[in-house]
Amino acid sequence: MVADLSSPDTPPELRVRPVRFWHGPRLVELGGLPPALTVLEWLREQAGCHAAKEGCAEGDCGACTVAVTDLDVAGNLRVRAINACIQPVAALDGKLLATAGDIGEPGALHPVQAAMVAHHGSQCGFCTPGIVMSLYAMYEGRRLADDAAVCREDAVRALSGNLCRCTGYRPILDAAQAMCAPGWQGETADGMRERLAQVAPGPQAWTPGETAQGFDGHARGRFLAPRTLAQLAALRAAHPDSRIVAGATDVGLWVTKHHRALGDVLWIGGVSELAAIDRIGRDPLASSRWDGEVPCLEIGAAVSVEDAWRALTQHFAACADYFDRFASVPVRNSATLAGNVANGSPIGDTAPLLIALGGSIVLHRQGRERVLPLTDFYHGYQKNDLRPGEFIRAVRVPLPGADVAVHAWKLSKRIEQDISAVALATALRVQGGRIVAAGVGVGGMAAVSSRATRTEQALLGLRVDVPAASLRDSAGMRAAWQAMHDEFDPLDDLRASAAYRRQAAANLLLRSCLQLARQAPATRLGELAAIQA
Repeated sequence: MVADLSSPDTPPELRVRPVRFWHGPRLVELGGLPPALTVLEWLREQAGCHAAKEGCAEGDCGACTVAVTDLDVAGNLRVRAINACIQPVAALDGKLLATAGDIGEPGALHPVQAAMVAHHGSQCGFCTPGIVMSLYAMYEGRRLADDAAVCREDAVRALSGNLCRCTGYRPILDAAQAMCAPGWQGETADGMRERLAQVAPGPQAWTPGETAQGFDGHARGRFLAPRTLAQLAALRAAHPDSRIVAGATDVGLWVTKHHRALGDVLWIGGVSELAAIDRIGRDPLASSRWDGEVPCLEIGAAVSVEDAWRALTQHFAACADYFDRFASVPVRNSATLAGNVANGSPIGDTAPLLIALGGSIVLHRQGRERVLPLTDFYHGYQKNDLRPGEFIRAVRVPLPGADVAVHAWKLSKRIEQDISAVALATALRVQGGRIVAAGVGVGGMAAVSSRATRTEQALLGLRVDVPAASLRDSAGMRAAWQAMHDEFDPLDDLRASAAYRRQAAANLLLRSCLQLARQAPATRLGELAAIQA
């Protein structure tokens, strides 16, 4: 499916100007930056700010967590925790940056810091600044919404990206629940908006220029920052070898772990057309897949995973736990849904769900667009259908209706911040008590995330409006279980054996089907009723 859009054929004029942002109360202007210079490296080596620590250098431990304030696509203030160790400092343009050293002083602690002290939330102290900033971001969000209630589940979620080897977390969670009690403290919303206006980027594409001297260990390159879709398309055509970067949660590790030179970086985080989530009344590909008029959510390539999951949870409430297990809050605040799709990892958590639903991607190249089913995008491991000068503009997620039950499951060694051994998603249409249409997507079972077509066929006609035990033991369920078990030839690796993956995937399929049974059984320990003494 191809569409024509108006777009200039010539690259836009790039304005050379410094990156401009606020670090605490200080206005910062930086020119000639290497595109791979991270926020953490700038803080510690250029700005002399040591409140943010380097632990893992890959966005896992949270010691480097900082808070960034900007405006969302609707113009609302938002304060987000991000990992400074993998975020390019040039991506701070037009924003407010805060570290644990900027929000309070020894004699006048911020309420988050005071609560950590009062509840003995710090021991060795190395992880504490990052923990404070994850809680600070939550505090600021609650302050702007004037909602002081923080339950334990809220605190656990906010701290999903922070590791602490000393405290056992209980005192930190206690501090999180107490931090809003003393009354709000912080800059007014008008004050934040005024400062953001002072560093707001204009409509012109820009760059901080070629890498200047004084950045040891950094290769030369440019950070190219378009502001519109047309500018992005033209710059992509003019610089086909540039590296497209949105959240840098994957590319950042190329820098910190592999020490790779990125060359020119084409940053899409400032392109307004890519930051929206729109509802399309009829998705032609999904309508064909599900045999009816099916709408979809079109999620722009610059929309964060956190915002995408929040929108999708409204339609797929049963997948909420699955969404929460994707990395951590700071990673989800930076990572994008489109970036996770473009990465093409066989163990990515986004693709299985999109494949089960019949999702697609919108590919753009200088005013022309084509819509491709996600299953056709992947050609093999780290191989895709992107053509020269092309990029992902949006991801389309079908909304097939109330008669389609959607579930997604992930198996990994940790609850948060862990890569899947196996991921499986199902979209099952039930009519008259039987499955009449099925979508099954899997990750960790092949060189790419895949559609389990043989399993889908085996599910058709399966009666599910029966007691769970009857469904489990039925010949139809056993046939579908076996089809899932035999459909792929997964690898043995450090995360799981091939035999484990086959059995786990089949059992996850059974779990999805059991959700549809009468008196559906508990399938997780947390769902079991308390044992009465």
